[in-house]
Amino acid sequence: MPSLIVLATADDTLAAAWERQLPPGRSALRLVPDAFSGGTQPGFSAVVVLDAAAEAGLPPSLARSPTIYVGEPRSLPFEQARLAGRARAYLSYEDSVCRLREVLPLVEEVAEKQSMLDLVLEKSRRAEPLRAAGRSAAAAEAAELWDFVEAAVENLDSRDRLIAEFRRASRHLLRASHAVFFLREADGFRADRGTSRFEAEDPLVAFLERHPIVIDGASWDGPADPVAELAVRNRLALWGARLLVPVHDNGRLLGLIALGVRDDGQPYDEADCARAVQLARLLRHTLAKAAQFGRLNALAEQASVGARYLPSTLVLAADEGVPRHVPLVVRDLIGQVRRTRQVCRAAPTAEQPFRAAAGLIAETGGTWSFWQEASAEVHDAAGRRRAERRGLLRELALTLSHELGNALVSLATFRQAAPGKASPALVDTVKADIAQLEALNRRLGVMQTLDEVEPAALDLRELVKRLGSALGVEVEVGPDPVRLHAAGTLLEFALSALITTLAENRPAQGPREMTLQLRSTGEGTELTALVSVKGRNLELEGILPEPAEGAVPNHGRIAVFLAKEIIRLHHGEIHAGPGMEGTEILVSLKSC
Repeated sequence: MPSLIVLATADDTLAAAWERQLPPGRSALRLVPDAFSGGTQPGFSAVVVLDAAAEAGLPPSLARSPTIYVGEPRSLPFEQARLAGRARAYLSYEDSVCRLREVLPLVEEVAEKQSMLDLVLEKSRRAEPLRAAGRSAAAAEAAELWDFVEAAVENLDSRDRLIAEFRRASRHLLRASHAVFFLREADGFRADRGTSRFEAEDPLVAFLERHPIVIDGASWDGPADPVAELAVRNRLALWGARLLVPVHDNGRLLGLIALGVRDDGQPYDEADCARAVQLARLLRHTLAKAAQFGRLNALAEQASVGARYLPSTLVLAADEGVPRHVPLVVRDLIGQVRRTRQVCRAAPTAEQPFRAAAGLIAETGGTWSFWQEASAEVHDAAGRRRAERRGLLRELALTLSHELGNALVSLATFRQAAPGKASPALVDTVKADIAQLEALNRRLGVMQTLDEVEPAALDLRELVKRLGSALGVEVEVGPDPVRLHAAGTLLEFALSALITTLAENRPAQGPREMTLQLRSTGEGTELTALVSVKGRNLELEGILPEPAEGAVPNHGRIAVFLAKEIIRLHHGEIHAGPGMEGTEILVSLKSC
């Protein structure tokens, strides 16, 4: 469309001269007051031929239109317009009468281009508010999404709060009226709110594990399966849901999201289904991380409590240095482990109060260690050792007092008798007591050699048979050998002393009707020999009958005292126990 030519001059003669130069068939508009008072529309194309004398009456709407400025050269208005770049072309009055036709086509072309540009700019300005509104809506949605992600990460330590954030996100992103999350438990799937649940054997579960698709209640897009479709529609009606979104992992259904109708009443579209799938995937990952986070929190709480009440622990890499706060004994153990590649331990003593151990980590080549302050145990152990030592000395003193006291009575009586006046009975008693003192001396000699005898391998069956033959006691042994690494001479002395004492304590029967039995339990280093003495009316000082609490112990024979110590050297015990023929004396022995 050709541009409008506007002649802005009050001189009719000049305007007529301009009109004569217009292209054939073109007309011009004479500018009059109040013309274009309402402005022009975008895309309006006009060329203004402006008389310098009429510039003051030019409407503002035509100020931007391409202009041919006509005036008197070297005049002030003309030169100011030229310096300000007011027009596209500048002509004097004389030139405009004859040369306007040469300039007008060029300026007209500029006007058309400018009008097209104005029209495009106006359209872009009109579209800008729409784009700005779209950008603001997208920015608001992105901000809400980031807010949801932040809240989900913040609530990873609580599954209930995490699901609440996903419910809020589903209502915002999908515009769902309500959302219910069914999560797998041991006995089926249970809703996070309310009492709704369904079994793991439900046809809905089998269908969604085979076909993990989003199910829209308005249309059935899944494969033809009447049973599954009936189960789905029953669940949709029961829960008041419109959309079912499965949460699955490698073909296993982990949960189900039931979404109600949209708040705006519109059906869910493909974009909504895609967002629902993304929401389900994010829920699967966050629930897995929440479970791990919960376990880590529980372990952290246990470690925090354990740091106060359990032994201290330390795990080091292969080239990691030992921290300065670690006790010296533990540092020494770690050094030994790195040199020997074996587990090393240290027991608490009076010099260092720590019970510690260290070893090698096969997977990384590093070391593990733990230590515990045990000064109280060291103090208690020292107290127990003192008490045991005092008890041992008291028991030894009572035994020696009994052994020596019986003999000294007859010797004192013999000393007080007049020379040659001692009765034969007194002489026989003195001889017997002297023999007992000699036996006591021999037994005390055995006490001196307790830690000097070297243990050796022996079969206890041979020792028991030899004792039975020597003491006249019936022996019962099994067919299998009972081999121990033990001191044979000491064991023979101990068992002989016990049997002899038991026989002396029932003078009417002696060793008759007494049975010595040998059994064993365990194998290898755990082999334990069990020696039992059976019979009626058995008595053994300090063992049978059991001593009463607070009573003065009657350990009358040094042989019994030595027998108990020999049994302790062989990691054994002696006690009384019930048997088929009454109470038995039971002795357990192990390799020393």
